[in-house]
Amino acid sequence: MNAREAGGEGLRLLSWVVGTAVSMSVIAGYVALSATVLAGRTLVGVASGTWRRVSSLRVTPWGKEAETPRAA
Repeated sequence: MNAREAGGEGLRLLSWVVGTAVSMSVIAGYVALSATVLAGRTLVGVASGTWRRVSSLRVTPWGKEAETPRAA
């Protein structure tokens, strides 16, 4: 093994390490994005459910309960 071969192996190892680091950062980004989307969808679901409950308890100014919309 001469100096040129050792340098080639070092360069190959360095490129493998850099490629692995880039791949791991891309995967971590996708995991973080999916976790954010999942948390956001959950929060929207909780907020809409709470809004439905609060709006069904609402009373109109005339003292009558608000009618809930019904499907046709």
